Amino acid sequence: MPAIEFVTELPGHAGPAWAVSWNPCRPILASCSSDKTVRLYGYNVKQSTDSEGANDRFEFRFLQEIPTAHKRTIRSIAWSPNGKSLATGSFDSTVGIWEEVDEYEGVEGVERYQDDSVEKEWECITTLEGHESECKGVSWSSDGTLLASCSRDKSVWIWELQADGDFECISVMMEHTQDVKSIAWHPSEEILASASYDASIYLFADDPDSDWSPFQKLNPSLPAAPASISTEGSTSLSAATVESTPDFVVPPLQEPETVWSLAYSPCGRYLASGGDSGGIRIWERSGNDIDSRWIERTHVEAHRARACFALSWIAGSGPADGADEISVGRLVSVGGDGRICLWNVAKGEMQQDQTSQPIQMQLLTLREQAHTIYDINSVAVLQRNVSPGARLFATAGDDGGVKIWRISDM
Repeated sequence: MPAIEFVTELPGHAGPAWAVSWNPCRPILASCSSDKTVRLYGYNVKQSTDSEGANDRFEFRFLQEIPTAHKRTIRSIAWSPNGKSLATGSFDSTVGIWEEVDEYEGVEGVERYQDDSVEKEWECITTLEGHESECKGVSWSSDGTLLASCSRDKSVWIWELQADGDFECISVMMEHTQDVKSIAWHPSEEILASASYDASIYLFADDPDSDWSPFQKLNPSLPAAPASISTEGSTSLSAATVESTPDFVVPPLQEPETVWSLAYSPCGRYLASGGDSGGIRIWERSGNDIDSRWIERTHVEAHRARACFALSWIAGSGPADGADEISVGRLVSVGGDGRICLWNVAKGEMQQDQTSQPIQMQLLTLREQAHTIYDINSVAVLQRNVSPGARLFATAGDDGGVKIWRISDM
């Protein structure tokens, strides 16, 4: 059975760390904080002689700190798909776009770019302004041509990258009635999801005849079911341990709750959302059209009545197309209870109507007090498969710490 193993703690921030993001193309991890800085870390893998990679060693090092010009907390960060640009969303209401600046050209320039041990200069090439209050989230579309941002001002903005490198706002959407907490792009299509304090999730798409607009509003409604506990071969979790912990039970949903987090599965057919009561919901797309309806399939107790602040799927842990296989994939969740939970998400038996299958979530293992007594604000799985025997993920907490973890026996 899988286990969550601590790898290392990186030099942290002077204030709460809010988000972590892996560069999709280079061995770099970025983090941001209320101290208004972005920190960059490099990593490499020392391959063992074991072909399965069970004894591979991971080495991390602090690269540099970017003293941004943001005037308040940096709440979110996101790398562009090509790994060249880093977006930062701040409580000062602005979005910054950062890129490496290096005067070296030719072969020497290429060598310096590829050598992450060489400290580079990062420059804010543009600042996107428009939000009237704190910016809570930033997210790039799968092809990197669109950047979305969300804010406490109840709005979701979409920015388009122009040929000259500038950004143009092409849509401002004001469907939410409260603070927008999170946004997420579909992994292969131009579908944007947003989650809010108003207890709803909106799904947006571009209408060729008009503009970006919502095609569905998701209202969470299923009551929370107890987590299904896996005990086969697990040394880090037992059913008796979990079931004897009174505060593991999440009370039934009595009133609308804030939706804190969103994450699309790698296949794009499923959407996970995390709520203020600590539960996780899985939504399934009912068809293949861009405006196909999304249906709430399950809601499980997860973080002991504390908010589920972040979710991250593990690429390669489910089917390529998400259509016919039983396995949906594996999901990591973190929250205000200080726990890291690893879930297996799978389809249940076909219903009698032969048109739908329930979604089941099984808790494979968990890690208590991962950031001691502090909330865990962010989790990001490294989607690049750097070792055959393990997957890495990073967490950021209110203690200012950035920690690296390894999921073994995948």
